[in-house]
Amino acid sequence: MKPGYRPAFGLLLVAYTSLSASSPHPAVSPNQDFSNSTLQLHAPASTGWYGVAQTPTLVEFGKSGTSANETFVAAVILMRLPPFENTDAFAEYVREGVIKDSPSDRFDTTESIVQYSPERGYPCVRYHGISNDRKPRTSAFFGKTMRIEVVALYCEHPTKPGLGFAVTFSHRGGNADENIGKDAADFIDSVQVTPSGKAP
Repeated sequence: MKPGYRPAFGLLLVAYTSLSASSPHPAVSPNQDFSNSTLQLHAPASTGWYGVAQTPTLVEFGKSGTSANETFVAAVILMRLPPFENTDAFAEYVREGVIKDSPSDRFDTTESIVQYSPERGYPCVRYHGISNDRKPRTSAFFGKTMRIEVVALYCEHPTKPGLGFAVTFSHRGGNADENIGKDAADFIDSVQVTPSGKAP
């Protein structure tokens, strides 16, 4: 994965559009290794996931739910980040990005929480958002709304200035998924910075 300038915030729409397409996606094994010299990352630990995209800046997985047009997306994105004066500036950067890529003419946001997260020992921001998509591009929900819930962690790389990464886990469907908190936490926690000298 090499850093690019593609914004991390708007990738969910691309992913869900791709998942709705008829083209097949390759299956991946639980915890299949996709690590590289920048990040240690694996496919989600549960079964039923498949690869949606793998580029120098993006590794993305998808999974169908039990209901019609219910989908899950787990992704890791590399991105360029500007320098931040403090933690509040980083959190505000994430907040503004989320708002920009959730236009109000399409999304009715019911919950949006952005908080600085110090537990990794390097700058990160946690995001949890719930929105209703008024214009989902699925045949079964044409003219209806679909609920999207996103859990994400945005981080500055601790040893590579100007480089950032985002780890996101999301669910789209008619109703909430009761396991998303645990499933999102497991996937996000599994993505770690590759230690120096341990590149694959």
